[in-house]
Amino acid sequence: MRHRSVSIAASLIGVLLLAGCATHGSGFQPVAKIPRGMAVVYIYRTPEFAGEALSYDVKAHDKVVTTLRSGGYYPYVVAPGPLELWARTASRQSSYRHTTPPPERGDTDLLRFKAIDDAAKSAVMLDVKAGQVYYVKGEAGVRYFVGRPRLQVVSLEQGAGEIRQCTLIRDEIREARD
Repeated sequence: MRHRSVSIAASLIGVLLLAGCATHGSGFQPVAKIPRGMAVVYIYRTPEFAGEALSYDVKAHDKVVTTLRSGGYYPYVVAPGPLELWARTASRQSSYRHTTPPPERGDTDLLRFKAIDDAAKSAVMLDVKAGQVYYVKGEAGVRYFVGRPRLQVVSLEQGAGEIRQCTLIRDEIREARD
């Protein structure tokens, strides 16, 4: 009887954790009409079990575009020109960097932590053209117990095929203002 109660409790906790990480929104719907002089960059992450609990902010010009979760997508309407999208997850190094001076060259442990922190960032560059559609795929992994985002520009064919599995990530910042 006790074994069954523990099993039920563990299952319930697992379901609640997964539900808290799930994306909310409708299935994929392409932008009906791209505004004149603009482009659309679909930022998405296919549903995956590995890294399911990890979500991370995708930024452009140091502003959060969206928080990317497993199985979610976000249509980012942007003006033409160079665009860098990047993501970084929290790591042990980030708290170190803000509280103490940089490590000396001889302190290999601290230099190793700096390398771990730098590896927790991923960025892509796009040369955005008006009226075009782009796909940026996000992935997540774990290395040295630190979550790792990975962004990559994918072809129109790959992006259009994979994004169908995803649901819209609500723009919670804009909804709060409205």
